[in-house]
Amino acid sequence: MNPPLHILFLGGRQAGCVGLLAAMSAGCQVIGVVAYDELVRRLASVLGLPWVPSIRQNGAESHFKAVDLVVSVHGREIVPRRLLDLSRLGGINVHPCLRQYKGARPIGRLLQDGGREASVGVHRMTEQVDEGEILAEEEVRLSNEQSEAEVYNTLYPLYASVLLKALRRVAEGS
Repeated sequence: MNPPLHILFLGGRQAGCVGLLAAMSAGCQVIGVVAYDELVRRLASVLGLPWVPSIRQNGAESHFKAVDLVVSVHGREIVPRRLLDLSRLGGINVHPCLRQYKGARPIGRLLQDGGREASVGVHRMTEQVDEGEILAEEEVRLSNEQSEAEVYNTLYPLYASVLLKALRRVAEGS
């Protein structure tokens, strides 16, 4: 990306770590991190990135004003429109099984329904959970995965590849 996107990263768990590293590998300049758990907090600290535990934390709003884009991977908070509007390009969110299972526990619901097709998608963030325009999505057929952890392990490479595709689209203005 030329020039690099300045981002505020919101994330948690292993998927959040994958997303943060993928964004940085794409050349994004991470201005700050909203770290929803210890894994992302530790990674942000190791990378020398400032972090807060919530978008509601005192001072977090200033990060929204300083970035081109908000990137969320396993975020835990709905970002209000007023905050999204502060960033130049709004926000994007990475979500597994985006078309079939919006909202919480998508992989748990997929397994409960006996589904064997999984995906990871990136959409533009809106005030409605997981409803914005889809920018990129990749699918995979599950084979022997039985638990949520096993499915997520299969999906982590897709998290990186769809996020990279979406970041390119946003940077190019498409």
